Amino acid sequence: MAERDWRAQKRSETRRRITTAAFALFDERGYATVSVGEIAHAAGVSVPTFYAYFRTKEHVVLPEQDLDWIGPHLAGQPAGVPLPEQIRLGVQRMVSGLDEDELGLLLRRWRYVREDHTLQLRGADRENRSARVVVAELGVDPDTPEGAATVVVVAACLRAATAALLRWAAGAGRSSLPQLLDEAFAALRSI
Repeated sequence: MAERDWRAQKRSETRRRITTAAFALFDERGYATVSVGEIAHAAGVSVPTFYAYFRTKEHVVLPEQDLDWIGPHLAGQPAGVPLPEQIRLGVQRMVSGLDEDELGLLLRRWRYVREDHTLQLRGADRENRSARVVVAELGVDPDTPEGAATVVVVAACLRAATAALLRWAAGAGRSSLPQLLDEAFAALRSI
């Protein structure tokens, strides 16, 4: 058991070292100009080691998400809460659970996304994966008219959350992220 803990800790430290090195280079030179080889060198790892931790450079900024929160959150909602409100509450809970360091890291990540088209595409991919999980958790058949409508609502809600994150990054984190999320969902409701 101790051997497994040691290995997990070592993997976590290596992942953190790669991320820290990458972010330092992105801050210094901009995301687009930094290569995977440069990140690996700065982190003191080989390029194959980099790829053992991250599929692409984009995954350093926007890693794979843990989407396990979605099922329990949707199951725990009171009856009658509209789906957009369920999603807004879930995103708000995630944000409120972040400490200051995690919020700072999130802000850096979304600053990079805001400035780079490939990262925006990666963000859209994450939205799509999240939407698929939400739709599956709801037991919705996306090939029916009702299911297709639910897919549109879920996608719009996740896009609203992304818009709030991008707006937060544009303002260098000076605005309240929970407030920006509320404003994005309010805009969605007003349509």
